[in-house]
Amino acid sequence: MSIYLEDIPLNRAREKFNNALKEVGLLRIAFGIEHGNEEFRYKMLHRKIKNDIIIDRLNIVHDLGIPFSVNNIIGFPEENRELAFDTIELNRHIKSDGINAYTFTPFHGTPLRQLAEDSGLVDNDELARSLFNPSLLKMKQFPPEEIEGIRRCFTLYVYMPKSRWPDIAKAEKLTPEGDAIWADLREECLTDFINYQED
Repeated sequence: MSIYLEDIPLNRAREKFNNALKEVGLLRIAFGIEHGNEEFRYKMLHRKIKNDIIIDRLNIVHDLGIPFSVNNIIGFPEENRELAFDTIELNRHIKSDGINAYTFTPFHGTPLRQLAEDSGLVDNDELARSLFNPSLLKMKQFPPEEIEGIRRCFTLYVYMPKSRWPDIAKAEKLTPEGDAIWADLREECLTDFINYQED
């Protein structure tokens, strides 16, 4: 069953919507936001929906008491660090009970794979095996190790206050020191900030 954000009602029909979902045995929903920058999301994914609509509709799902998670992608062709943080910022305004961040995977046969090949970001014969692997794209402005660092710290950036962001930036480093900082921050986030909402 597919549910689109635009289909979530804003008015009294919400109760009917909620009851209909319960009748089909819904336990939870996963929404694919993918990217937090409206212009970039439309350019790359052809999704013409405003961030305030995404926030509003997902807050309705939260208010209805339906558990849901949000899926995001880091490292699209032509992306950079600033654009990736637009995705983090959008997620900070969503009351989901789960957040996922995956590395963009240039699977053969997709338009974005073709774009990546045409732009010289990936070799034509290089196979994309898993969305859990580091990025295959060779982008000067957003190298694979930076993409992976942000991806692994994504939840920390979303849930922890911005005053902690300088510490989280250190945890992005894929080094023994960075790994240790990441492990400590992850434990702190789970213990102290997982329900954190900054005004």
